Amino acid sequence: MTEKLMPNWQPTDIFLDAFKVAAEKHKDGVRKGTTIPYISHLLAVSALVIEFGGTEVQAGAALLHDVIEDTDLKDPFFLGALVGPEIVKIVVACTDAIEDPKPPWRERKEKYLAHLQEMIAEPVTNAAILVALADKVHNAETTANMVLLDGLTAKQIFVNPPFNAGVDEQKWWYTSLVAEFSKSTVAPKLVERLDRAVKVIFK
Repeated sequence: MTEKLMPNWQPTDIFLDAFKVAAEKHKDGVRKGTTIPYISHLLAVSALVIEFGGTEVQAGAALLHDVIEDTDLKDPFFLGALVGPEIVKIVVACTDAIEDPKPPWRERKEKYLAHLQEMIAEPVTNAAILVALADKVHNAETTANMVLLDGLTAKQIFVNPPFNAGVDEQKWWYTSLVAEFSKSTVAPKLVERLDRAVKVIFK
């Protein structure tokens, strides 16, 4: 008889508390240009993190990776009181702006890329890299499906609003992400998925 395999971790209050905060703070949010509840993106990113070997803390952080950037919960210390400092450290690392109003789009993305470069260069693997990668993969694959399934072009998709930057800027952003994540040893199969989706979007 085949030995029953056990999960490498089981959900505790770490994950459940993160989900509660995410569900509450993003309850009115939707995916850009749709009526799809925003929690769908957060769950998908967390699922990718789990499927590619992430810890419970990383899975919880994936649920909250946009909470500082996109909700009224701007204080990392207050967030830490709700979900713990380990999750907050990852969430802050995945956040491209705490200020309200946010800085210009290009400025935020250049800062994010510089920080990503720093994390990838660290001698010990930074837990935030997997969360950041899973986030970008889900965004890219969702957009790629609009090309493959809906027959849209990148120019038709990246209109303003709802997007904050046009097709040329988005192409720079996504290709830059592929280039940087390719320098990491984290989840190479996920990096391949990001690269494949980006090529579909900007073919």
